[in-house]
This record gives sequence, C-alpha cells and structure tokens, in this order.
Amino acid sequence: MRFLRLFLLALGFCSCGSNPGGFRIGYDPDWYPSDFGPQTSYVNGYTAEMLLEMAHLSGMRFELVRANGGSLLEGLQAKKYDAVLTTLPPYEYNLAKYDFSENFLDLGPVLIAPLQAEKNSLEKLEGDLVGIITNDPAALILAKHPAIIIRQYPSVPALLDAVAQGEIQGALLAYIPAVNYVSDLYSGILHIVGKPLTHQGIHLVGAKGGLDAFNRNLASLRKKSVLEKLKQKWELAPPT
Repeated sequence: MRFLRLFLLALGFCSCGSNPGGFRIGYDPDWYPSDFGPQTSYVNGYTAEMLLEMAHLSGMRFELVRANGGSLLEGLQAKKYDAVLTTLPPYEYNLAKYDFSENFLDLGPVLIAPLQAEKNSLEKLEGDLVGIITNDPAALILAKHPAIIIRQYPSVPALLDAVAQGEIQGALLAYIPAVNYVSDLYSGILHIVGKPLTHQGIHLVGAKGGLDAFNRNLASLRKKSVLEKLKQKWELAPPT
C-alpha cells in the first residue's frame, strides 16, 4: 500500500496531459530480465520516490510509460519515450547507440563475511574458501583471484549458512538479496564488506546527449545524501 500511494503520487508528476513536454520514461515494473523476487516492490517504491525527489529538486516533469520489458529499447528507438529505466549493462555496442545515466541503485555482487572477520577484501582472502551460488556469474570475479578456492552452493541459505558456520570464509552474492538476508536472517552474524564489485545497476538509458540534466540532478541527490536515505527507507541498504 505504501508503494501504491507513492507510485500514484509519482504518476501525478508524470501525467501525460498535465505535463506537456515532460521527460518520458519507459519502464517495466517487473524489471525483465532481472528478477528481484520479493524485493521488487521495494525497488519500485525507491525508484518512484527518487523521481519525486528529483522533480521537487529540479522542476523536471516526468511521464512514466509502462511497457513490456522485452520491448523497451524498441520503444526508445521508435521515440515513444525519451529514456528507459533498465538494468541493461553498458556494453560497448550499447554505448555506441545510447547514453547511460549513472546508477541510482547498484546491483552487483558484494562480499559477505562474518561480522567480526578481519579479512575485508578478496585480496586478503587469497588461499581461503569463498562461496557462490551454483552457476553464478560472480565466478568470473573470483577467476581474477586464482588463489581463492571456490565452493558452489545450491541456494542462498546454504551459501550463507556455510559462511555463518565457518565452513567458508566469505561469499559473493548479488546486492539486493545480500542486503535482504544480512538485514534479516543473518543480522548480527554476517555483514556486507565494501561496495558492489561490478558496475551492474539500475539506470536510465536514452538518446545521445539526452540524459545530461538527469545526471546533474542525480548527482545533486547523491551529494545531499537523498539516495542513501531512500535506500535505507526502502530496505535496500544494510542497516547502519
């Protein structure tokens, strides 16, 4: 219900009829091809409130256009909107066609370790055991540290139980489920060490030169600690 109220309020800032010339943003509330599971509504609430804060700060007018996640870029190319909300990676062939905003929510894998652990980086875990979910692309990160011994686990609980019980010295897990588990079931036992280890995240993708104002205003929100406060509010950041 909290998300619904915020999202309707966001639509007030984004109404097509009352905001001629507004910045049109295509979005898929399911975030295909990403899957945030039970945290999807929290991601949506955070995103909606971030746009509200930016509208208050800058006077930008947003128009949200709901679309199928698999056709967002087609709609962008057809100029149905000025930008899209997406987790699309900034691969070189995408950068050649589009501008990418800075992330307003990072999603990359993070290192999870016991709360009192002294080793706080992958470099310091050389020669130790570090776990991942079976077939997780995070294995590519560990491949850069050949002295680390990789253990694979079938589920997040099995992975984090292994860390908590001392079977392995750390684990790599995508940011959103990591925050969820560390803030709840493993509170006071495990913690997230450092920042996400890749540039994966949620951002806008738009036409070349079309995201300059958004990036400036996003930088202002970050400088004022608005983004961090919103992440705490929507349970998308480890507890302080």
